[in-house]
Amino acid sequence: MKILACVKQILAPELAESSGRPEIKAGAEAPFLLTTPSPDENRYRFNPLDEYAVEEALRIRDSLTDVTVDVLSLGPKRCRRVLLRALEMGANNATLLHLDRPPEPLTPFETASILAAYLRDKAYDLILTGVMADDGMHGQTGQLVAALLELPCATAVICERLLSPRGPVYVEREEDGGERTAYEIDLPAVLTIQSGINRPRYPALSHVLRSRTQEIAILDAAPLLPVPRERVTGVSRPEISATCTFLAGTPAGKAAQFLDFCRQKGFLAP
Repeated sequence: MKILACVKQILAPELAESSGRPEIKAGAEAPFLLTTPSPDENRYRFNPLDEYAVEEALRIRDSLTDVTVDVLSLGPKRCRRVLLRALEMGANNATLLHLDRPPEPLTPFETASILAAYLRDKAYDLILTGVMADDGMHGQTGQLVAALLELPCATAVICERLLSPRGPVYVEREEDGGERTAYEIDLPAVLTIQSGINRPRYPALSHVLRSRTQEIAILDAAPLLPVPRERVTGVSRPEISATCTFLAGTPAGKAAQFLDFCRQKGFLAP
């Protein structure tokens, strides 16, 4: 059985502010990139939701025999770091679809098209992705890959059980309001994995040592780019509709200021 986990490298949110952010007035159009990517590779990290997908693939391998777990990423060469992390967790093989940063970020459709074009003849039994990426938060790539490959798909999976390499796979997906919907899906299939389905493992020393000598296959993804069908023309921030005031001073002084404010607004009798 062959399982693939798709992983992404993202700019660490806690470091995004220090990487540079253009000043944008309320209501004005903004460039698509609200943060400027830094050449410092230490500012990038494994998309946390994709770690759950890798862990789920490894758990399936632990429970069955003759299972191979591969990992795949799309992006510049610095993305090898997230693939190395997946190998340290225990993945068998890693492939990078190399694509230098384009003038505008790839749309979910373009990303899915590249992945689907590469995967079309790879005959994976199960393809796992995170439910979304923490940077764009589109939550579309996994199901678009499934649609382009004409495979069944379940999104926001919070429970998965595969009792046989031949399938079907039993899944429970998260619905609005906390409800769960259960499905049995024939293989091959695509699942987008929700956080909390498992607890990603810490890399074992044996896997860390093995990953240091393991080759990461690098393929040129430029020929797989689809014909553009959409483009982002700009991003605008909402107008400020409310303001707030921070009170300074001692606790007694803050209390007095708060009472004055309430009287001015008519919340209290004078």
